[in-house]
Amino acid sequence: MQTTLASMRILILHNLLWSQYKSVVFEKIAQTCSPDDEVLVVQTAITEKGREDLVDFDVTSYAYQFPVKLLNRIPLQEVSPWKTMWDWIHNIREFKPDVINLTGYSEPGTLPILLLAKILGIRTIMTVESIENLSARGNSLLHALKTRYKSILINLCDGFFSYGLNTNKFLFQAGVSKRKILSFLNAFDKTAFLNTLSEDSVKPHPKPYLLFVGRLSPEKNLPALLQLMKHVPIDLLVAGNGPQYRDLVNQKQVEELGNVHLLGTVAWSNLANLYQHATALMLVSTAETWGMVANEAQELHKPVICTEACGCANDLVIDGKNGLVLSDITSLVNIAKVQQFLLDLPAKKTAIETFSARNAQIFNVEKLASEMLSGFHLLSKS
Repeated sequence: MQTTLASMRILILHNLLWSQYKSVVFEKIAQTCSPDDEVLVVQTAITEKGREDLVDFDVTSYAYQFPVKLLNRIPLQEVSPWKTMWDWIHNIREFKPDVINLTGYSEPGTLPILLLAKILGIRTIMTVESIENLSARGNSLLHALKTRYKSILINLCDGFFSYGLNTNKFLFQAGVSKRKILSFLNAFDKTAFLNTLSEDSVKPHPKPYLLFVGRLSPEKNLPALLQLMKHVPIDLLVAGNGPQYRDLVNQKQVEELGNVHLLGTVAWSNLANLYQHATALMLVSTAETWGMVANEAQELHKPVICTEACGCANDLVIDGKNGLVLSDITSLVNIAKVQQFLLDLPAKKTAIETFSARNAQIFNVEKLASEMLSGFHLLSKS
């Protein structure tokens, strides 16, 4: 006899409406849940400050295929955290969820919401992106207080959606039992991404090139990447904008880095063409919760050179299989590894493509949505 799952009401409290890879997961959850279930995604803001030019939809008519409520039309950094908390409370009272999914623990309103959920008997799942090497930064009093605060929040949660194996390590370090981790997977909308490719697309650069895609901010370690380019006989295309753009332009000019090309903002719909013709993706951050650009590169069978500080390292990107994982990009030993890796790439092309195809089966949206939906059901009936 086949048993049916009890109906449930799922409230997802998320921060950014323009988050195309999260949105497709929410969409899959809404599409595959039971007709008796109800899902509501409450988005705090459209996007972050400085990323407004990247939004790829008309904010007056965004056509997401799941129930969504947008709280603010100003950048996330300009939204009052206390307003967000009261908006969350209002939606909890109005929607009456059986389970709440919170995105991380950075919002000040997270603690009050978790306490309110305990009082009302609502189960809570936190999506966590943190990784171990981002959390262990010295023994200062501030670090100790932050660690204690995170521990309180984590202990109040009934379950967790993890960003991968490195996030699992962080959760284990925080005392979370394995049974509370309901999903440890990441995925992106490969269908939408591949649809941006054109058969008659023009090669974006006349020479072989390495590719960086992302915000030009300190944690991306871009000055060191430009230094690395002095030692490799290949070009580097930098796609993105951010607070370090002017500094990087100056560095390129002063150090006469003729093989470095700063493209500025590139529309998401044009990125696949850049990946398609690249030799490899560079993701050399000093702090990176995951790095979805690695998923994009992998979908087009491109190897990834990344640092251990990236959440995708040794999870999506396996050293010696589909990429190179380094502790840093400044030591002579690791510079030599990059040089040798690029020399060996032609002989490894088929093996990298095979491993990338394997990753495509593992890191897919349908699997992630299914795991999350199972987690919601597991907690709502317990």
